[in-house]
Amino acid sequence: MPALPWSTRTTPDPEATYVVMGSKLPLQGYRFIPRFLAHSMRIRRQLARAEGLVGYALNARLTRKEFWTVSVWDSRDELQRFADTDPHAWIIRTKTRRMGQSKFVFWTCRGGDTPIQWDTVAEHLDPPVD
Repeated sequence: MPALPWSTRTTPDPEATYVVMGSKLPLQGYRFIPRFLAHSMRIRRQLARAEGLVGYALNARLTRKEFWTVSVWDSRDELQRFADTDPHAWIIRTKTRRMGQSKFVFWTCRGGDTPIQWDTVAEHLDPPVD
């Protein structure tokens, strides 16, 4: 499955500062991929209604059994409101036995820096060691 391309929900102000969240979501086994994809579609429908969302993308790294996400938000509060609302909140509560150690990172960007590229997400998820 190819990456789901960047979906813009609202046009960002090129000079404004936004909150970015990147995640790496590993699965315990290949058999959990279909359920993860079904849950991802439910979350995409929720994202279509989310207040404060600028845009988002999903990168399916199937051979590694992991998924990367990136989303840009007006504020951390709006991101948290989304995360605390079903179906996202319910899916997160019930995922533990199917998921490996997930990683979440947060940073800020200017609106002119969107869409966020996958190499930028990788730099934040796995920064080089000095």
